Amino acid sequence: MSERRSADTLDKILEVAEAAFAREGYDGAHLQHIAGLVGVQKTALYYYFPSKAALYEAVLQRILLALDETIRSAIEAHGSPADRLYRLSDSINDLLAQRRNYAQILIRIFVDRPEVNQGEIQPLVETVVGRLLRFFKEGMDAGAFQRSSARHLFQSAMGALVFHYATGGLGSAVLGVEDIYSSQAVSWRRQEIRRTLLRGILSDLDADPGGHDPGTG
Repeated sequence: MSERRSADTLDKILEVAEAAFAREGYDGAHLQHIAGLVGVQKTALYYYFPSKAALYEAVLQRILLALDETIRSAIEAHGSPADRLYRLSDSINDLLAQRRNYAQILIRIFVDRPEVNQGEIQPLVETVVGRLLRFFKEGMDAGAFQRSSARHLFQSAMGALVFHYATGGLGSAVLGVEDIYSSQAVSWRRQEIRRTLLRGILSDLDADPGGHDPGTG
């Protein structure tokens, strides 16, 4: 198998597995079904991953790396703490909207609790959490954010961002939209997070969180 073909097959396996784990959960996803959707024999999966747990770990790693890169780019860019906070929220919102499986898998980590190699996953989780905690604490120390528990702030912010996109059809019904992933619904969510969450974090309550999308309520 050529290097290019091998890389393409690996990428397709991860894409298909990501969708399967998001839809069925760890226990419900089956390697035989994943292999069939990829277009290879089940035994071929073992060329890339020795077990379902190893495949799941690879999917988690890819999600956590994408999330960490999104966070890093947002908070390390130039701008005031408020500017970077808005950019951070918008960027995570848009990542979860673009990658529809991410939120469901991130939620399922705590529901399914599969047996994964913590030595591979835990450092990535600690990197993501640590990066956000440092940013929140720096904003508080600078007087830009209201003084509060950075750890509770992390829980509140990530809960609001991730849970929304994990709800799928329920979220659409609650909001009265056909699809929470439509461009209008994503933009509406971006503005509502700015308005309801971020203004509770900022010390300067006169900061403009952005306009309201017409036709939504």
